[in-house]
Amino acid sequence: MKRSNRKGLLGGQSWSVGRLAGIEIAIDRSWLLIFGLITFSLARRFAGDQAEWGVFERWGTALVTSLLFFTSIVLHELGHSLVALRCGVDVKRITLFLFGGMAELDSEPRRPRDEIAIAVAGPLASVAIGLCFGALAGVLHNVPMGLGPLVAEACSWLSTINVVLAAFNCLPGFPLDGGRVLRGIVWWATGDFRRATALATRAGSVVAYGLMGLGLFSAMMTGSWLGGLWLVFIGWFLLSAGRATLAQSTFESVLSQLMVGRICEPVVLGQISGMESVDKLAREGVLGRGLRHFYVVDSAGVLRGLVALAELAAVPEPERMSTRADEIMRPIVDLATVDPDDSAWTALRRMAETGVGQLPVIERGRLRGTIRREHLLDLVRGALALQSP
Repeated sequence: MKRSNRKGLLGGQSWSVGRLAGIEIAIDRSWLLIFGLITFSLARRFAGDQAEWGVFERWGTALVTSLLFFTSIVLHELGHSLVALRCGVDVKRITLFLFGGMAELDSEPRRPRDEIAIAVAGPLASVAIGLCFGALAGVLHNVPMGLGPLVAEACSWLSTINVVLAAFNCLPGFPLDGGRVLRGIVWWATGDFRRATALATRAGSVVAYGLMGLGLFSAMMTGSWLGGLWLVFIGWFLLSAGRATLAQSTFESVLSQLMVGRICEPVVLGQISGMESVDKLAREGVLGRGLRHFYVVDSAGVLRGLVALAELAAVPEPERMSTRADEIMRPIVDLATVDPDDSAWTALRRMAETGVGQLPVIERGRLRGTIRREHLLDLVRGALALQSP
């Protein structure tokens, strides 16, 4: 298992566990909790349904069944991913986390029919998996000895849960698969992707609030607090995910129409020669002008690298007079940059991917300006304010 430095879907650590069909499979730290809960729940279920089983049989079957269940989820997401790749949409990774699994697509589908095809692929995969496990359970139930009864019981549960998973994902609320199908249909009918996303998100809010209400009712009326609270958490996640997607759609709609070259800000201060000393940059640049980034350019104006506050601070104070900027700069080949012809949406995504707050805009090797995340957010806020009645 390879540890990753990136944050997981819920803000925690994630681990890469390999690749399947060329797609990275990752596990979010939150997955460990749900894996443990499902294993414990299955062990209790088997203890009640199969009283003759020993402790090893119950827990061993529960552990293997849990692993197969999450393998089924990976295959569900792989169904989405493979169809997405056929539709020209790159897939970053498949991640298992607290609420199941998610195929992280690099972009939205380009056409309504692609959206529908990608969405439908997951539930179809789950139904196929459920039918296979059901057929296997039917065969093994007739095997009276050995591991037959153990495997049959596990397959029976896996068959049911995969069909339930497919049915749940077909609910017509975004970001569930049924909600994505709804978005594709509205998109096809109206030709407006953003409007389709907004409608599917509102439908998703209805589904989310319904799940939360059902969870609270179940907890109070039947005493099933664990199951009830779980429905509440799922509803909360769907609500949050839907709102986040709608916000992203709005950002993409506004920023995709703006070219970086038209909105980048000129670098009035912060262009330096590589011969400048670290001491001078610290005294005059950081303390004197409040600068946090310095762009190292040569005599022809070509950008060579970047010196940030972190690089300056890493130089011991006694050595700052004798250390030049070009000795500590990050070379241009290691920097994330954008071209003037790139869209502002491309710039924002690149900032998110690299974890930086601004990017240099490079035109034929020369520094044209910079583009900041705060500036892009202000542009979106302005566009939304102009749309308000």
